[in-house]
Amino acid sequence: MHGGRGMSLVDRLKRWQAFAVNAATGKPVVFLHIPKCGGTSVGRALRLRYLLSQNTVHPIHSYRAIKANLPDLGDEELLGVVHEFRQRMLAYLISDRTRCISAHVPFSKGAWTMAAGEYKFVTILRDPVDRFVSHYFHSLNRDDYSRIELSLDEFVRTDRARRLGSSYVEYLSGLPYGNDFSGPAAIAAAVANLEYFDKIGFLDRLPTFEKDLQTLLGIRLRIRHENVGSHGGVGYRSRLSAETLRIVTELCAADIEVYTAARELSNAA
Repeated sequence: MHGGRGMSLVDRLKRWQAFAVNAATGKPVVFLHIPKCGGTSVGRALRLRYLLSQNTVHPIHSYRAIKANLPDLGDEELLGVVHEFRQRMLAYLISDRTRCISAHVPFSKGAWTMAAGEYKFVTILRDPVDRFVSHYFHSLNRDDYSRIELSLDEFVRTDRARRLGSSYVEYLSGLPYGNDFSGPAAIAAAVANLEYFDKIGFLDRLPTFEKDLQTLLGIRLRIRHENVGSHGGVGYRSRLSAETLRIVTELCAADIEVYTAARELSNAA
């Protein structure tokens, strides 16, 4: 009704909240956070700026939620269900009109279609070999489901290492968990899906990404370099043997293709 007359107190509060959120935040955004790419810094900066309307899909909590409800599933089957669950959570948060969604969630064409014309999709990437090494040391002897107990020389010869080397493809291809993410079809799908992102940043160009996000979203943003530990990737690369570095580079072949395509796309923009 005109001027809000006849509205209940709850409706008035909801209208005020919507007004405050619109005034205090920028354009709606989905930040697809691929692990160990510097995304913790970006995600925290965005969520702080969109404090009145922001959310995430926490990787550990989402895993525990599925495991608690499906305790009899094997590890691989469980991870497949978690993969799909996180994509559905992204769609849910978009449907709920959460203005800033920052999450470790694989790209979903369905979620993008739901958000098209309203949300900006963004992500950040880094050199795939550095990302792999950083991910390994981050997971080494952790006390959760992502724990790695093997030495790097042992780990690079495992199936999990092969999957880890195709993380960009897994997150960007939109394909179900369990696909061959190192294969040409999956790589092609991931490269094609780069076009759906409004902005792709790179860790070695973080100040540029910060400025681009400010322009894209219409906000002021300061990205602090957080979550920096002894497993930064670049420093550890120099400590790898030539043979281990060669194997890691081969493992990351699929992600290197995606990363190269993303850099070319960014340079052409």
